[in-house]
Amino acid sequence: MSEPRVNGLRGVELAVYDLNSSVDFYSKNWGLSEVSRSGGRVYLRATGEEHHIVTLHERPKAGLVAVNMAAADRAAVDALHGKAKGLGVEIIAAPASLPAEGGGGYGFDMRTPEGHLLRISSDVARHADTIADPTRPVRANHVVFNSPDIHNQMQFFLDTLGFQFSDFSGHMHFIRCSRNHHSVAIAKAAGAGLNHIAFEMKDYDGLMRGVGRMRMADEEVGWGVGRHAGPGRNIFSYFVDPNGYAIEYTTDVDQAGDDYVSRREDYWSNLPLRPCAWAGAKMAPTPRMRDAMAGKLIEERNQTCDDVISEKMAG
Repeated sequence: MSEPRVNGLRGVELAVYDLNSSVDFYSKNWGLSEVSRSGGRVYLRATGEEHHIVTLHERPKAGLVAVNMAAADRAAVDALHGKAKGLGVEIIAAPASLPAEGGGGYGFDMRTPEGHLLRISSDVARHADTIADPTRPVRANHVVFNSPDIHNQMQFFLDTLGFQFSDFSGHMHFIRCSRNHHSVAIAKAAGAGLNHIAFEMKDYDGLMRGVGRMRMADEEVGWGVGRHAGPGRNIFSYFVDPNGYAIEYTTDVDQAGDDYVSRREDYWSNLPLRPCAWAGAKMAPTPRMRDAMAGKLIEERNQTCDDVISEKMAG
């Protein structure tokens, strides 16, 4: 019997400071659509079949709430739960039915060694009415974590969830759970956190139209438009959302089958143009974009929230 594994990235759950303004941004500017809401949560879909790819939670502080991964069926969910439990992984909730407003299904929650919540699920409702609009995201493509121990974090995903190694750039590990070159990447950083979330566009023209919509809404490009010279070799354009999260439009990501040849830093570091295959070092993130990817924007705003709360309590 083959080892249980996840087979795709469903999306992310984010804590936001102001739910209504964040919903407006992700729907009007970014191109998602509201599916349902319950209490302080709103579920947003892309144009593909996935029930939702972003869940927004209104909270006093921003931060990554969860990353949602797909499994083939209930048996795979149960097998992954058993495997994780046997490996000593912190299990938050045993396999059970999931809330109907989020598409239902069957799943369980666990934490990575650095404390990120992962929800593994199957049988979540899917949309029959896919949306023919190439200017809007189709699905969630990948999530990048920051980590001070990238090798240990990568090994967790390989051992526990059945990910496969794709490439190592010297700065990031790229790992996959489908044909997509990477559904997860883990970047070297001083502390653990979220680096960015990538949303897949249908093609280059669709990506450029999405960028155009963002620019018409007075949202500044933080990096791009370019093509990564490193692993994945995808076209990219990065922005910062109203909370301080780094978000990416991407397309034309490498696909990797069983015959994919993995490469390490000696290969990638010798490419003639880095970090952008089109413009080399002339195409680089803005200082604000770097701060967003490092989690600094959210960290500083959360500290301000702490100060406000302390002042109110003292008064």
